[in-house]
Amino acid sequence: MTESNLSSDGSRWAFLPTALSIPLAALLVLIFVAILFPWDSLGRRIAWEISRVSGARVDVSNLAPALTARGPVLRARDVTIEHPAIDQVRLYELEIAPRFSTSWFGGQPTLRLWAQSGLGNADGVLRLGGEPTFVGSVSEVELARLPLRLDSSGVRFEGTLSVDADVALDPNGTLRGMLVFESQSLRMQTDQLPLEIRFTHAKGTIEILESGATRIDSVVVKGELVEAELSGEIGLVHLSQSPPIDFTAHIRIVDATLRRLAPGAGLMLSSSGEADVRVSGTLDAPDIVPIEVGTRR
Repeated sequence: MTESNLSSDGSRWAFLPTALSIPLAALLVLIFVAILFPWDSLGRRIAWEISRVSGARVDVSNLAPALTARGPVLRARDVTIEHPAIDQVRLYELEIAPRFSTSWFGGQPTLRLWAQSGLGNADGVLRLGGEPTFVGSVSEVELARLPLRLDSSGVRFEGTLSVDADVALDPNGTLRGMLVFESQSLRMQTDQLPLEIRFTHAKGTIEILESGATRIDSVVVKGELVEAELSGEIGLVHLSQSPPIDFTAHIRIVDATLRRLAPGAGLMLSSSGEADVRVSGTLDAPDIVPIEVGTRR
């Protein structure tokens, strides 16, 4: 055997322990992180922060570290959140992992979280502190269970939707930010119509303003009865009053029966069942005015 062959074989066998040591060292680091990281303290801090800024009562039990495909996490089951606006919400499973960044040094821990609940399933990044923020997605949101506070308006929404959220909660408990939503099962009922309106496709952007109002940007809804594109604003919602509204919309009435009823409601349609309108007033008593061609904002 030549010297070159010996050198080649020796290099090959010498490389093997190094190749094994890299994943082994990584595994040991993950194990030590899972064992030594103060998960229980982190869980109590999260519960306290949520309670402080939202006024909710958060009960976190059954905390335990776990090693998952996402890495080491703190896993909790049967987390209960109680708040007057939502009554009680149960998180069937909650997984939290620290997201290491300089924000920790400023007293704003940043966490990656995954949650499954009766309201929906969340996956995103939560930053705690004086003004907690959440950036991520929420899927399977049950509209009927959300505290929309629309009882006084006679309008009810049902169905499920998915949301990409970038929101913040200020020290006064006011939510603000941007929501991009999509739904294949949106349903709306109003006291002004004897039938439920179903939409097989709905998507758009909603901006929650600091004033408490909601801005609707380019929302598109499609169904067997009605199709519409709308934008505008919903004023501050109160429990005892229907909120003020200011919309512009392009409407297409698909259903033949509704087309025949439209003139009686003051809605003049084109031969294809379409109209541009301005909707103002309040949600329970909207004032619908046709927009002439060329004057739509």
